[in-house]
Amino acid sequence: MQPRLCCWLLLFSSLCGSVAWSAESGLVADATISLSVRDCLLMVLENNRSLSVERYGPEIYETFIDEQGSVFDPSLDGEINASDTTGQRTSGVGDFRQVESQTKEMNVAVSKKLPLGLEMDAGLNAERRSSNVYRKLYSTRIGASLVMPVMEGYGKEVNLAGVRLAETDVEISRYELQGFVNALLFNAEDIYWDIQLAHEELEIQDVSLDLAQQQYAETKDRIDVGALGEIELAAAEGEVALRESAVVDAQVALQTKSLELIRALNPGSDRPWELYLHLTDTPEANPPQFSDTTNDCVFIALSNRPELRQAQLEIDKNEIEFVRTKNGLLPKLDFFVTLGHTGFARTFTDSVESMIKDENYDVSGGFLFQVPLGNLADKARHKRTGLYKEQAEEALFNLEQLVELDVRTALLEVERTTRQIDLTRRAAHLKEDQYQAELEKFKVGRSTNLLVLVARRDLIEARLNAVRAQIERRKALANLTYVEGTTLDRHRIVLPAR
Repeated sequence: MQPRLCCWLLLFSSLCGSVAWSAESGLVADATISLSVRDCLLMVLENNRSLSVERYGPEIYETFIDEQGSVFDPSLDGEINASDTTGQRTSGVGDFRQVESQTKEMNVAVSKKLPLGLEMDAGLNAERRSSNVYRKLYSTRIGASLVMPVMEGYGKEVNLAGVRLAETDVEISRYELQGFVNALLFNAEDIYWDIQLAHEELEIQDVSLDLAQQQYAETKDRIDVGALGEIELAAAEGEVALRESAVVDAQVALQTKSLELIRALNPGSDRPWELYLHLTDTPEANPPQFSDTTNDCVFIALSNRPELRQAQLEIDKNEIEFVRTKNGLLPKLDFFVTLGHTGFARTFTDSVESMIKDENYDVSGGFLFQVPLGNLADKARHKRTGLYKEQAEEALFNLEQLVELDVRTALLEVERTTRQIDLTRRAAHLKEDQYQAELEKFKVGRSTNLLVLVARRDLIEARLNAVRAQIERRKALANLTYVEGTTLDRHRIVLPAR
């Protein structure tokens, strides 16, 4: 997967009859884009606005990795303070004396936490004290301390849980983006074939309108010469109106689908909605060959569907949380040690020298122990995480079953549409013969306008069914590769390595 799927793409190397752009205005010169299916998908991946929005998802989630990992960044802390105190002190014989003292102090320390849970810091302290009782006194101390959890909070699995969860969320977002891309490409290809179907239907309806108008003219001529009665004209006139209505419907359907595809393509034109799409792939030209068995298709889908990868990653997230909440049930036991070396003198320089030479040191160490009584909250969190984990596993099993159902259903649709191509083509030929026979009988006065019109309507529907069968097979194959998760592979679209 790519962190930036919208930037994967190769430039349009095979865009047949690509858009001719005007150098002066930036508009499309001939207002026509010629596209194969592959060209269409490439342009969608390059320009689609919805994809441009979705591609930010992985990048946004990647920022959480650094945020979670920042807990292990070293920290530099500093402090400078001064104090002035006025008070009294006893001399030991009952007398009190006014005492005025001043203190100035500076602290600098570096601290860091390691993935095992060890926390360590090292620092330098410099202090100056003075009063009206004694002269200035300087002290300098260098020290270090370590705190190591022994039970709760120990181990990389626990301390790196936040980072691991953030990394898993990044992977999930990438698979979400992959699923979005697959759906986007499938939808674009589906619209592509809908447009081709709308073109074919419009062409058939145009021819049918021409035939209806010819039939109306012939009927009117025969009525004028007395060969037919006036009643025959109504049927012919009604057929012309019906065909005109069908042409209007076909034109609007074509325009609607064209607008949907233009929205998905998002071509860089100032007037994109006015573009004309010339689609070069036809349903009967170079139909895809399909030879995989049902088990092969199911295996491919189980290996490629991004939803399954997401479901597995959700299980992984719950595993991480399960380990973290289980550690939270342990009592808190920390080992600590503190080391320091201090120098005292009347000047700052002498105090540093004293710190190096003299034996003024301090050492402390021990254990900190804490056991919460009851610990109901941690127990509830751990139990809930375990239930989430079991739920995610059940969801994965259910999703695998649904994916297999999708594949088997898609295969049945491919088989159905493949068989329908020959059947509908033969039916169209038969309806053509019936129409011609009825037309010949009408010419010699052995049939009526109504019977001719019924035969022609049957012929139109048969031709439409033959065209639909070819388009439906293309769409069924596109759906099969979509449910397999192999749309990019089938169209030979190669994405750059991650």
